[in-house]
Amino acid sequence: MRFFFRKILIFFIFIGYAEANNNVKFVDINFIVNNSVSGKNLNQIINNKNKKITSELKKNGKKLEEKKNKIISQKNIIKKEEFEKLVKDYDNEVKKFNELRKKKTDEFNNFSINSKKKIIDLLNPLITSYLKKESIQLLLQKDKIIFGDDTLDITKDILKLFNDKHQKIKFE
Repeated sequence: MRFFFRKILIFFIFIGYAEANNNVKFVDINFIVNNSVSGKNLNQIINNKNKKITSELKKNGKKLEEKKNKIISQKNIIKKEEFEKLVKDYDNEVKKFNELRKKKTDEFNNFSINSKKKIIDLLNPLITSYLKKESIQLLLQKDKIIFGDDTLDITKDILKLFNDKHQKIKFE
């Protein structure tokens, strides 16, 4: 009798596992954010902003370097008080440059984070409706999975839905 109950118990455990297995899928959100039409546009905007900020900061840094060299070359020519005033002015400009660099970096990082968050916020309702439509009970992030069958990956389906619904997104 005990053997019979064990068989029934094992049978129900495997039925429950097989049924749950059909309702588990995984998705790669980072792939969707980076490879959707909107995500590619965002990456291009981010690269352009980064190049612009970098070139602006390099130009300002070059000017400061030239000013430093000019001050050093005048050290023995001008009076001590004038030299100290030039050094003090230079130090103030360096502080302003460092503040500008920090401000530009923070603005760039905030723009990048907020823009990607905007894509994810638009993606969430699509994923939710897809899960309801397909009767999926559990969705996992792909980068947290060590091994998984490719048939459980719904990334391409979600990417297609996202591209169909959101071709253009304003990021600025």
